[in-house]
Amino acid sequence: MPALLYFLSYFHRVAPVVVAGDLMAAFAVSAATLGVLSSIYPYCFAAMALPGGSLIDFLGPRRTLTLGGLSMSAGSVLFGLAPGFGVAFAGRLLVGLGASVILIAGLRLAAEWFRTEEFGTVAGAAQSVGSIGAIAGTTPLALLVEQIGWRQGFVAIGTATALLAVACFLTVRDRPERAAAPGAGLRAAEPGLREIIAGIPSVVTNPRSWTVGLISGGIYGGFAAFVGLWGVPYLTQVYELPRVRAANLVGLAALGLLVGAPLIGWLSDRLHRRRLPLLVVSGLNVFTWVALVAPATPIAPDFLPLLCFLIGLGSSVVVLVFAAIREVNDPRHVGVALGFHNLPTFLSFGIMQWVTGLVLDRYWDGALVAGARVYGADAYRAAFALCLLLAAGAFVSACLAPETRGRNIWGAA
Repeated sequence: MPALLYFLSYFHRVAPVVVAGDLMAAFAVSAATLGVLSSIYPYCFAAMALPGGSLIDFLGPRRTLTLGGLSMSAGSVLFGLAPGFGVAFAGRLLVGLGASVILIAGLRLAAEWFRTEEFGTVAGAAQSVGSIGAIAGTTPLALLVEQIGWRQGFVAIGTATALLAVACFLTVRDRPERAAAPGAGLRAAEPGLREIIAGIPSVVTNPRSWTVGLISGGIYGGFAAFVGLWGVPYLTQVYELPRVRAANLVGLAALGLLVGAPLIGWLSDRLHRRRLPLLVVSGLNVFTWVALVAPATPIAPDFLPLLCFLIGLGSSVVVLVFAAIREVNDPRHVGVALGFHNLPTFLSFGIMQWVTGLVLDRYWDGALVAGARVYGADAYRAAFALCLLLAAGAFVSACLAPETRGRNIWGAA
């Protein structure tokens, strides 16, 4: 059930990319304004990074997952029924608040049920489930929108999310029955709220938290800008592809993440290495953005499927950040450490949604189609140049990341 909730949280995350044109026409907004609407989701993640991790440690994964799912459900229904931009904004706010705790609660649950040396593999599998949700948020959503419209589609998604939240409450258990069971957690006693809150400064002031966390911040901002908002408009406006075909290509980026996440997590656990995979895959991520930005003309359409797949594959390195950030912090504060990961990651996500929209509007030549703005290749190249800068910064952070060899090094540090 937690995996299915994470599936839907990722679906909600990328869904605006398929209906971007519909939203601009329905609410009569520009790309920058649409970027603000889309960026409220990651800003919720950033705002809930530390409170959410603390909440999970205090309430437990089961109750946190349930509350998060119900919030996503209410927000999706509200978004689908929104008569104006303000109500749509409120709906996305509820979706973002609910989704912000789903993955961290799931990984906190995994920390109780799996051994430390298995955590990279588990995180990779979790990211793969999210990738399937991202794929469902592209082509299947495009087909659904073609059939019943975007409003009814979001209402249906919200209803499904509510049913899953209830099922999660009924079936999930926070830990194995026996406290001494293998992988049953880091300590038998439940932490008090005061102890949890006291752990926040130790995570935030740990320089290794930032060195590791900024890798995800640099990589995920660009990935989310492409998969979560501008990928489909880029392909439909620059290459004049039908929406479903463009959604298929963006879905390949999610497929790359689906394939890469469990593979890199498994390899890292087997090799007992974190830093080398971080370097190799973050370097691949830089290459993908160079391919989009450097050529004077857009790359040939025949190379688009491979490039979209590599965008996802190069972004799959974020799964190692979950493992690494846990391994450089006090094991008594797993939820806080995992939650902290969301701070740079989703600040980057939110800022990039807004800033790339500003860049597109700066290069807009006034063209409109069915009430929605149309942008040229130069505009998208300028926006993707920002993604390249972030990717380069992530590679530098990977160079500075410590090698944990798959074990907790907080005590040694």
